[in-house]
Amino acid sequence: MKLEFDLSLYLVTDSTMVPAGKTLAETVDQAIQGGVTIVQLREKYADTGDFIATARTVQNITRKANVPLLINDRIDVALAIDADGVHIGQDDMPLSEARQLLGPHKIIGVSVQTCEEAEIAVRGGADYLGIGTCYSTNTKAVKVGPQGPAGIRAVWEHALKVSEPPCKVRAVTIGGVNQYNVAHVLNYACAVNGTCLDGVAIVSAIMAAPDPRLAAQGLQQQISTARQTSGLRPKYDIDHVSQRVAAVFAQSKTGSITPLVQHITNSVVINDCANACLALGGSPIMAADVEEQADLAQVVNALVINIGTLATEQVAGMREAMRHANLHQTPIILDPVAVGATTHRMQVIDEMIRDFGICVIKGNAGEIAALAGSAEMKMRGVDAVGTGFADPVAVVKQVALCHRCVVVMTGVVDYVSDGTNTFAVRNGHKLQSVITGSGCMVGTALGTFIHSVAKEAPVIGALTGILAINIAAEIAANRSDVRGPGTFRAAFIDSMHNLTTEQFNAHTNFSIL
Repeated sequence: MKLEFDLSLYLVTDSTMVPAGKTLAETVDQAIQGGVTIVQLREKYADTGDFIATARTVQNITRKANVPLLINDRIDVALAIDADGVHIGQDDMPLSEARQLLGPHKIIGVSVQTCEEAEIAVRGGADYLGIGTCYSTNTKAVKVGPQGPAGIRAVWEHALKVSEPPCKVRAVTIGGVNQYNVAHVLNYACAVNGTCLDGVAIVSAIMAAPDPRLAAQGLQQQISTARQTSGLRPKYDIDHVSQRVAAVFAQSKTGSITPLVQHITNSVVINDCANACLALGGSPIMAADVEEQADLAQVVNALVINIGTLATEQVAGMREAMRHANLHQTPIILDPVAVGATTHRMQVIDEMIRDFGICVIKGNAGEIAALAGSAEMKMRGVDAVGTGFADPVAVVKQVALCHRCVVVMTGVVDYVSDGTNTFAVRNGHKLQSVITGSGCMVGTALGTFIHSVAKEAPVIGALTGILAINIAAEIAANRSDVRGPGTFRAAFIDSMHNLTTEQFNAHTNFSIL
């Protein structure tokens, strides 16, 4: 009978990475203590005799812990020590021959990089797939370059499609996965039907760690978080949403929660966004330097990234802040200002979305069109131009499902979607479109209200934020002393500050689509 195995934290060894003063066996032992669930012994340069000796030593450790031990490539070594199975690549012994030699009860995993390779492995009876590489890595030479989480998802979805019940295909991804990005990778690589990968394969993040036990523990914590937040979001009804939105707003405005909202934003709107955050019940910090991001991430409740006045040194600070935000499960609000206007902006945003878990993407119709690959709307500088989307609901749902996040698309009607729930917001005023920074302040509002529900219901937080700032705009525009954009700007901040729970609940105008 085949051994039961858990792929959630899969260690692939590399003795060349073990720090001085440690042995391979000690590293594996400590990693298992930290939560490693399965071990693949990969010794690329060892002679057969040395490989077998090392394998026996490691096997003594894995068997005591009831953790399966697989051998990379070498069927002969696996047979010699009666290992629990093997992992083979595309240039190794064919799966069918490996199965004949090992028998039906041993675990056999197969490395795949393409949909075709995945289909062959699934139909050939592989027990699991190792899909990769996800990010660039120096631990193994590969024929296909890094695929990113989106590429991993494409192969995974194809493997699921060709898998026939009752044998459900299982898979991990490998390549550049670490404590900072593992939750993002698992969330983003989930199939469109909500089926997620079974785990991740880790090499350097454990093998090269000074303390493998702590490294494994950190990875397991991130994996656990991803399990709780990945997959399809539940469907909400209007009464539930109305109650949750009212509760989230009341928490912030009564002062029971004062979120620390970090902004790395454009130089045009720093003052406006800071004042908006304060007025809505948050505490702003404008901090962009690379060197302080690790410390700030320990206390920040939300991170707002806005590329309006894009500069190379600013991008470095943004990326470091996003990396640490992911480590601490801090929601990131990404405002891809003018993303369709230049190739450079598109590249910067594509790389951010590839590398970091984004909670909310907020943009106008032209910016969302650029992310959706749609030609219906274009960007002219920071302004969206065009006649509008034929089906805006389909567009925001598509982008939300593609990037596994909440999407807020601003316009005459604002749309908010997590891919399952989509809302149309009809609050707001035309004066918002004639002052600089009104869209950037929407990002601030999202960051101020989202943190308390970011894990279980981020779409509720995003909806609360855009409702609050739009209702404040309506109230400000109707003041008798507002005569145009200049007087509106000051009144707008006042209205955010003075907005009461009663006013908020009375003015909300949204629908579920």
